[in-house]
Amino acid sequence: MKYQPSLPEHNDNVSHQHPVREFFILMAGVLSFVLIGYWVLGLVVDVAVDYLSPEQEAQLHHTLDIDWDMGEEVKPDEQAKLQKLVDSLKPCLALPYPITVSLVKSDIVNAMAVPGGKMVVFSGLLDAVSSTNGLIFVLAHELGHFKNRDHLRLMGRGIVLTILAMLTLGGDSGFSDILASTINIRTAKYSQTRESQADRTALQALQCHFGHVGGATELFESLQSRGKGIDLGLTHYFDSHPELQQRIDDLNRLSHELGYAVQDTQELIEP
Repeated sequence: MKYQPSLPEHNDNVSHQHPVREFFILMAGVLSFVLIGYWVLGLVVDVAVDYLSPEQEAQLHHTLDIDWDMGEEVKPDEQAKLQKLVDSLKPCLALPYPITVSLVKSDIVNAMAVPGGKMVVFSGLLDAVSSTNGLIFVLAHELGHFKNRDHLRLMGRGIVLTILAMLTLGGDSGFSDILASTINIRTAKYSQTRESQADRTALQALQCHFGHVGGATELFESLQSRGKGIDLGLTHYFDSHPELQQRIDDLNRLSHELGYAVQDTQELIEP
């Protein structure tokens, strides 16, 4: 009988599934593992932030050696006026430490809270509000982030995301970019929730400071009139901030629920 070489009918070392299907099953497993890990570690970050003292936060900022230079700062006397507005909100917001304001020359219509007790205000914001009330609301919103320690929570999640991507697939992996984009969707949703909470805090601070909430929606209405509130379909679900009209509606609804009055605003005192 002539010998005819052949492969065994059953070989545990050889897969009988289509390679494309195997690839997607593997990637789905990796993605599920990372998403669960991100969710669990995110909860750990929240707990750790709640127990972090102001002194420990300052030490963390020093250890990480973060440079928050956003651009050219304006004249000291202009910053001093803005700092005075922020300090005037102290009775309305129980903050764990003093906040230092930096007013930066830029067309950007924004302000931001950064670790280390520093608030960066871009000069473009001053052109987008027309009253002191509107400006106070934005400043109180950023102070709300400090009060709720959102800046630390989001920074912690960013570090977790970076570590998970590197440990799972390596820093240079193309799939790590896809993974980061997928998790960023969840991070954006989390950020939207924190933004809404900061809006609520700012509304309460505005009521405390002026005795009414006139000017609370001023910035959002200004951005809409400039065309920055155009509805782009589902894209706002990927943004870190809620949709402008949603924020306006939420603030109006909350004002009504809390019985806050809306009265005339004060002329803008520009820094």
